[in-house]
Amino acid sequence: MKRKAGWFLLLILAGLGVWYFGFKKEHYQISFESKQPAGVVYHHILGWHPESTPGVDSITTIEKTPYSLVEQRVVAGDSIFTYRWEMRKKDSMTRVTVKITDMEHGLMQKVQAPFANNDFVKRSISNVKMVGDVLAKSDAKFKVHSIKDTIFPSRYCAYLPLRSTVANKSATMLHSIVDIMGFIKQNDIPLTGDPYLEVTQWNQQKDSIHFNFCFPIAQSDSIPKTDRVLFKETPSFEAVKAEFNGNYSISDKAWYYLLEYAERKGYSVKNTPTELFLNDPHTSGRNSIDWKANIYLPLDKQDGL
Repeated sequence: MKRKAGWFLLLILAGLGVWYFGFKKEHYQISFESKQPAGVVYHHILGWHPESTPGVDSITTIEKTPYSLVEQRVVAGDSIFTYRWEMRKKDSMTRVTVKITDMEHGLMQKVQAPFANNDFVKRSISNVKMVGDVLAKSDAKFKVHSIKDTIFPSRYCAYLPLRSTVANKSATMLHSIVDIMGFIKQNDIPLTGDPYLEVTQWNQQKDSIHFNFCFPIAQSDSIPKTDRVLFKETPSFEAVKAEFNGNYSISDKAWYYLLEYAERKGYSVKNTPTELFLNDPHTSGRNSIDWKANIYLPLDKQDGL
């Protein structure tokens, strides 16, 4: 009986050895949790740059799946590694698992990494900790709160159709504001509300958007027509809404809070956020955490209200 048990144990160990050395790709694995949504974590990892990491020469994204996977090739001196960042929700947190592979010293790391705190293990822990620490500290730069169901009321507006990456939306608006505000002031058109951005297309894989930069005005037949500045009515719509405090260049972080809120509620939504800006950055002071915007994510309804 003991002999059979010994053979059985030997087979299990042999099977584990075959799996570990033959099929298990990563050489080291690290996990951490973040209270931020998976979409925020995903973009933070995509923004990992070698300038922020001592000893790293280049970081190249080789695979990505919004908002669950980022795989990167990391070059440090004459060594090449892959970092496979996997994100999933765990209760109210985002669980991040990082699977790290040494592309040039695979067998050595398979033998040493589980048992020795070698340079590969130390570097892996240091890099992941640095990324996680910067993510945690970014909480101080913005707030997303007061999420609820609401209705965005209809507005008539003068607008510019624009396109950019999500990260450059604020710079794109800043570059274009001279055109639309110049037209509004030149024609003495009074504004009837705060400016807003309405996304019309959002390519989440490429992280690019088409959007309208809108300034509410009263509808009038006396307003001169131009090829540059256009006019339209934004119909009312049901939405989930969040209040955002922070620099408008990162207000898109609220989009991912709303996506997760809608998922928890079982809502079907359109990936066309609207941002209503309640402060003028030029007159609101340097402390951008005091700036406020209301962010809306439309429910998937066919008709306006």
